[in-house]
Amino acid sequence: MLSDPREGIRLIIESTVSEMVNTSMPASIMSYDATKNRAVIKPDLPKRLDSGEALESPKVVEIPIAWPSACGGKASLTMPLQAGDPLVNIVQQRSLEGWLDGKRTMPDDPRQFDISDSIAIPGGGHSGTVGHAEDVVLKFDKCSLVLKKDGSVVLGNDKASIIIDSGGNMTIKANSIAIDTPSNKFTLQTHRHPGVQPGSGTTSQPV
Repeated sequence: MLSDPREGIRLIIESTVSEMVNTSMPASIMSYDATKNRAVIKPDLPKRLDSGEALESPKVVEIPIAWPSACGGKASLTMPLQAGDPLVNIVQQRSLEGWLDGKRTMPDDPRQFDISDSIAIPGGGHSGTVGHAEDVVLKFDKCSLVLKKDGSVVLGNDKASIIIDSGGNMTIKANSIAIDTPSNKFTLQTHRHPGVQPGSGTTSQPV
């Protein structure tokens, strides 16, 4: 029995907060529905019970994924997600049921800090992603777009690349180059010109 009632009150508060208040935590994707932008996630870290035992984290369903977007959805950046991808799961202070349907009114459900009212942000964790000190880099598997500090741009994959240097010069490295316009289509390396003639005359369009 505790001799100081204040200590008892402190322990009760700590226990209540620990059991009922969720804030943010690392989590992982279990599955993702891109058409609905909803995921099943699972927090990575179990909760310690008063007994010292670990309580395994539950799966949480219908969690929206927060992608960078603006201009009413006209501008956005998304990427594929697969099982095991790391997330930062942010638990909201209020029920999100109405808000997810477009409402900005007082929630009907009074619950607070419930893990079901979460928004997940892709990233975090130890997935092997590395940062870049000076360049802006967009990467997917073997494809990349690099915006360099000096104003140059590099776009490519493991087979070809387009380099635009800071002076506006372009270098294309590729196995072949095909040009397709509304009126014509030809391959740069193997195309021919009809009406070839000596002197200062011009040829017809490529074929």
